[in-house]
Amino acid sequence: MNCELAKQISLTDLLKKLGFTPTRTTRIDWWYISPFRTEKTASFKVNIAKNVFYDHAEGFGGTTLDFVMKYNNCDIKLALELLKNDSFSFHQPIIVSSNITQEPTYTIQAIKPLTHPNLIQYINERNLSLKVAQTYCKEVHYTLKNKSYYAVAFQNELGSFELRNKYVKMCLGKKAVTYFDNKSKHIVLFESWSDYISFLTLYPNAEKQYDYLILNSVSMLNNTIIKTPNNYLYKWINGELYKCINVQMDKSINNTLYKELKYESIICCFDNDKAGESAFQKVAQTYANVVDGRKLYKNYKDLNDYLLTINRNDLT
Repeated sequence: MNCELAKQISLTDLLKKLGFTPTRTTRIDWWYISPFRTEKTASFKVNIAKNVFYDHAEGFGGTTLDFVMKYNNCDIKLALELLKNDSFSFHQPIIVSSNITQEPTYTIQAIKPLTHPNLIQYINERNLSLKVAQTYCKEVHYTLKNKSYYAVAFQNELGSFELRNKYVKMCLGKKAVTYFDNKSKHIVLFESWSDYISFLTLYPNAEKQYDYLILNSVSMLNNTIIKTPNNYLYKWINGELYKCINVQMDKSINNTLYKELKYESIICCFDNDKAGESAFQKVAQTYANVVDGRKLYKNYKDLNDYLLTINRNDLT
C-alpha cells in the first residue's frame, strides 16, 4: 500500500465500515455526524466526486489517508498499515441527542490500573512516560454492541472516559473537559489528554506548578470557557461569578481583568493546524493574559508529534 493507492480508497465505504451513515446526501456531498467528536448537527462533509472530506467545525479536511491519520492519531506509516491490513475494528462514538433519551449501548466491565501489555505498548509507541500515564489514566474493559474491548481511559469531569488504543479513538459516555486544580496562578490548556501526558513527559517538574484544563476536543472550547461564565478561569467575588468581556473591545480593561480572573497567565498548547489556531484566537480575544504555548513545538503538529522526535533518555 502506498500513499496514492490509499487516497483512492472510498471515504464513504470506509465510513460505512466504521459504522457511520450520512444524515443527508446531495449529488456530490454526503454529510455525517463528525467521527472526531460528539455533536448533534452534522458538520463532516465528504465530496464523493473528489473523494475528500472537510470537517467544518474544525476547519480541517483532506484525503482518505488524512482521515485515517486524524481518526487514529497516527503517522503515515501506521495509517498505510491499517489500510493495507483492513484493520478497522473501530466503532462509532456515543452521540448524545437532546431530543431522544437512549439507554447506553455500552457496558463497563472493569476499571483497573493501566497494565495490559498491548496498552503499555501503545503508550511506549507514543513515547509517553508510562509512570505519568499510569498516574492519570486507567485501563477500561467494556462491551459495545455485544463485543468486548479494552483501552487506555482518561476520565473527564462528568465521569465519562476518553478511550484510546492502537485502533480506537472515542468517548465512552458524555463529552466533557478535565480540570486539575493545583492552586497555581497559571493554567495550561490542551486539546487532548495525550498532549497533557506529553507535556508532563517533557517537563515532569511542571506537574504541580500549573493548573491544567484538557478540552478532550477542541469542539468543547466554546461552551466551556468562551460563550458562558465558568469556574475554570473565572473566580467568585462577593458571591458572584465574574465574567470578562471581550478584551479586544477596550484594552484599558486589562488591569480589571487580571483581578477578576483566577490566573495571571493562560497558556494555550493547542495543535499547529487551522482548528488549533482558531481555538487560540478565540481564547486570546476573550481573555487578556493569553500566551501561545505552541512556540515550544512550532515545527510540529502537536506536543506528542514533537515528543516522538526526542530521545527520552535526554529528558531530565
